[in-house]
Amino acid sequence: MNISHLAKNQVIIAVVFTLLLSACGGSGSSSEGPERPPVNPIPQQPVTGTLTPLLETSDVQIFGDGQLNASSTAGFAIVPAGNRIIEQVQWSQTSGPSVQILASNSQTVGFDVPDSGNYSFNVDVKFIDAPAQESYSFSVAASSADPSVGSVRLDHTVAELDKVSLHAGEPNNKRISTVEWTQISGPSAQNVVPNEEFLFFDAPSVSRDEVIAYRANINYTDGTNATDDIYVTVKNINFDTNGLFYRSDFFVSPDMHAFNPASPFAQAIERCVYNNSIPATPDCNFNELPLIGTSHPNPSVQNILDRTLVSHKWMGERFEEYLRNSAAGPDMLNLLRGVTAIVISYEVRPSFYWAATGAIYLDANSFWRTPNERDTLNDQPDFRSDFGSDLQFQFFWRYVKDNQYFPAGRYSKQDRQQRTFSDQEASLSWLLYHELAHANDFFPPTVWSNINSNTTPLAYFNANGTNSDVLDTRYPLRSDELHALAEVRFRNETPSDAQKALVGADVVPFFEPDISPSFYSYLTIREDFATLVERFMMLYRLGADSDVAIIEGETSNDFDIAWGQRNRIAADSLQDRTAFAVGRVYPELGDVSALISALPEPLPMDASEGWFGNLDLSANGDQSATVNASQAFINSLSKQEKLQFQQQDSRIIHTGKPVVPNLAFPESP
Repeated sequence: MNISHLAKNQVIIAVVFTLLLSACGGSGSSSEGPERPPVNPIPQQPVTGTLTPLLETSDVQIFGDGQLNASSTAGFAIVPAGNRIIEQVQWSQTSGPSVQILASNSQTVGFDVPDSGNYSFNVDVKFIDAPAQESYSFSVAASSADPSVGSVRLDHTVAELDKVSLHAGEPNNKRISTVEWTQISGPSAQNVVPNEEFLFFDAPSVSRDEVIAYRANINYTDGTNATDDIYVTVKNINFDTNGLFYRSDFFVSPDMHAFNPASPFAQAIERCVYNNSIPATPDCNFNELPLIGTSHPNPSVQNILDRTLVSHKWMGERFEEYLRNSAAGPDMLNLLRGVTAIVISYEVRPSFYWAATGAIYLDANSFWRTPNERDTLNDQPDFRSDFGSDLQFQFFWRYVKDNQYFPAGRYSKQDRQQRTFSDQEASLSWLLYHELAHANDFFPPTVWSNINSNTTPLAYFNANGTNSDVLDTRYPLRSDELHALAEVRFRNETPSDAQKALVGADVVPFFEPDISPSFYSYLTIREDFATLVERFMMLYRLGADSDVAIIEGETSNDFDIAWGQRNRIAADSLQDRTAFAVGRVYPELGDVSALISALPEPLPMDASEGWFGNLDLSANGDQSATVNASQAFINSLSKQEKLQFQQQDSRIIHTGKPVVPNLAFPESP
């Protein structure tokens, strides 16, 4: 049943106090972490405008752009007439210059129109009671020098209450000065926050599918201006308000579907791992949805794709490309045996693993290769990533390969660049190694063939525990000070005056002699375990060095370090812990201790140089060019781009979702 936004929030708040908070963070460079978006949303104004349907039948209404020029963007939304409920939609182009629709299964589509001409589409609609098919055609005029047309991306569908992001693009040779956002129709968006060329808001509660329309008035630095309208369909959802996801503030995309609809597990993954109706205690057992390793001891790529649930088809296609072409692909096939399913979706942010379902949930930001694919993603920042801002020190981290950042590229959203496979591989590999370490901690290879098929993932965990529990017993971390500081930095605990007074040099004696690979390891034993596996596998398999440094502050063109080290994971003092974690997760590797001994020795950073100045640690490395180029790049970024870039150097932990016990977030970019 649909209930008011206020009532829903009251349910959420009541549950939050009973749940544990746990998360993993992300990667860029910052002294204090990403900026918090404006704390005061713009005042909510009554929306008085109404949209006129472009097409109206007894079954549906279609809204969208009525006038289009070549090289512009188009958006169309279909909603049911009356109180009927749409279950499935499929858009297909029947004539006109070819367009790319990346969400053809959604009630809302957005795409570029390349040329003038006549375009026609069919829309197959499945209602609860019957199917229907509609046709819609429109004409596109030739390109015009008139600057009155802009480009906002991307028209899409969201679940009611979910977070929405819109982005105003820049034409060639133009830069945005300001954007004025105005809602021109539909139920009022909630918690609206404009942030330069972005607009963020929460979808309202609705009693039927509704279309929200926004108009962006875009002013460019050359004095010209443009406008564009964009459409967001807000899907009325029949939430289980006591359910697993709803009670933890997750509002699942209505567009979720099995990547392979012919998979023998298609119905099971759609029912059991990610929807708005899963009960608080999930009822899917291993008989209905077994671990992949139980069904397929030596899984193929297709076996994995048969367990993949996506909001957009391209996400599954990029996952397949990665599994087939990455040097880490064979590892992932083995490690994925420890999960029931893989979920990749628009609104998953950050990624996480949940023992309640045995599935991993991946932020699609690690998968995109083309700018059009990137347009379909949610850019909403996590303002809570400034937790611990009263502390006077920071821990930075990064992966480095051949003395260069790994991934090496930095991709401005406005430049609409294609991401290289190498950079996608770098971004996705550490995330998967981390998340799959969680999965195989809860369900290690030794248990796959012996699990009672009549039990559920959560019931099995509650009865058996994890290997990370054993790690903590045998090789516990020793610094009580860092455990307490991790609560401040990653869970927003109020720091004491003594903690506020600590500078980087004060923290070095806590961290350097201990046996942790990262500051994040002090948050929970689960994250300690997963980070050991992640750091080892990135170095062993991909040759990616890991850097960790304690930052004192920011200078004019760099960040001062109190202490830093490359490849701490290979230190003698960490070897027993690393060998234990990796061996339990991935026994096929053999003698892990021998593999560790063959890794590159840890290298100290030069505290007289800054963070950028320690990128190239080779004997003849020229740091000045690296520092100058890095700072010039940072200065060229918008605030939003800086936020994304900064997260790639400081392992900022997103505690963005209140969670039940045994949910583990990864460190998200």
